[in-house]
Amino acid sequence: MKNDLMDAARSAVKNWWVSLIIGILSLGLGIIFLAKPLDALITLSILFVAGFLVTGLFEIIFAVSNKDSLNGWGWTLASGIIDLLLGILLFSTPGITPMIMAYFVGFWIMFQSIWAIGMSCELQKIGVKDWGWLLALAILGIIFSFVFIMSPAFAAEFIVSLAVIAFILYGIFRIYLAFKFKSIKDRYTNPSH
Repeated sequence: MKNDLMDAARSAVKNWWVSLIIGILSLGLGIIFLAKPLDALITLSILFVAGFLVTGLFEIIFAVSNKDSLNGWGWTLASGIIDLLLGILLFSTPGITPMIMAYFVGFWIMFQSIWAIGMSCELQKIGVKDWGWLLALAILGIIFSFVFIMSPAFAAEFIVSLAVIAFILYGIFRIYLAFKFKSIKDRYTNPSH
């Protein structure tokens, strides 16, 4: 195990420039998304549709290939068919995809917030301190989900803003990591420094 980890570290250090390239590309994409938010929304919508198509296809393959060993394989098959059909529908009507994506994120936040309310109540029952903060955050999530559902334009703008921030931060991280890897490589190749 230790040797596998050391081999992976040596490879990462040797190819430190790969992290630099990934960082520059990610940072560049974040800046492009910042400058052209409509293009970002279209790109994210395409990825959203592709996600449904690929997920649906793989769920169908998984369900069919495991039908003899998986008890609930029919549910996985149904889920895969629904994802695939939704992907095809969204692909055939690209104009509505950004709005659908905004609703999807809004409902996802709502369901996760409902789960969080239940979880915070369970924590209260078993005597966990400060469970109220978790409940408050979950309630804020419910409110936020309604804002997303009631205002798809706000949701789309928010999704693009998150993508911009994520790409820029990830780019900065990868560039910083590349230079850390390079310094480690330099230390091993020039042990006198």
